[in-house]
Amino acid sequence: MAALRLAAWPARVRTSDLLRFLSLAALFGGSFLFMRIAAPHFGALATAELRVLIAGAVLAAYTLLARRPLLAAQHWRGFLVVGAFNTGIPFVLFAYAAIHLPTGYSAILNSLMPIWAAFFSAFMLGERLSWRVFAGVAAGMAGVALLVQLGPVALDREVVLAALACIAATVCYGFAGTYTKKHLAGLPAHGAAASTMLFAALVLAPFAAVSLPAGMPPAGAWLAVAALALFCSALAFFLYYQLIARIGATQISAVTFLLPAFGIFWGWLFLGEPVTPAMLGGFMLVGVAAGLVLGIGPFRNFS
Repeated sequence: MAALRLAAWPARVRTSDLLRFLSLAALFGGSFLFMRIAAPHFGALATAELRVLIAGAVLAAYTLLARRPLLAAQHWRGFLVVGAFNTGIPFVLFAYAAIHLPTGYSAILNSLMPIWAAFFSAFMLGERLSWRVFAGVAAGMAGVALLVQLGPVALDREVVLAALACIAATVCYGFAGTYTKKHLAGLPAHGAAASTMLFAALVLAPFAAVSLPAGMPPAGAWLAVAALALFCSALAFFLYYQLIARIGATQISAVTFLLPAFGIFWGWLFLGEPVTPAMLGGFMLVGVAAGLVLGIGPFRNFS
């Protein structure tokens, strides 16, 4: 589990890097808000397609203007796999969930990703599974059960399917992260990010084409899609790779803990979604699960 254990931050973190880190968490957390606004009008497939297509085009333009390679021809198989499982499929699943679940639900369930990353790292990379991972699974399951059964949304078939869609999306993230480490490690970040987004758009295009909305979505939904693509995808990935270069990839794993807080906050602020004790309890349990798997804070020295 060394690859997932969170290393200590630099002794002196620049204020600019801390602001980047908080901005990254706010942007990633905001994606659940914008999906909540856009997906009911566009549908899950069209929302995800527009998100990756616009973000991919912006990132590709930036990469080419910076005279950096896209590397699509040399690594198209890897970009196709990562594009499908790190952006395309999970974006569809979270967009579907946004139609039925409050913003905070999706953000909390997203924090289960480190658990799946640990399991895929064990099976694909031969990394050791410690007791912390299994304890994290138990805490995560308890958090999901508390959230779904006692949260502010009435438990029904759609809520259960939406929660399962979020969990399936985190499985995709866990697999994609491990696959990237095994097959695409060391590639220039900007070109890789742009190419995976564009390949995701290619994968989703035929499905989105037959799932277009019956009528023209309102202006607010278009603005939400634009914000989702430009700010929560293109800009967020730009900040993400800046931080990787400045403070390291493992330290950025801590952003997992801030996403639910921002997701709940944005949903409460802009959509008036309630914040209940069950949501906060689920948030804490899922946070403990992620902390156990990542080995952060009080779990850092546990083996």
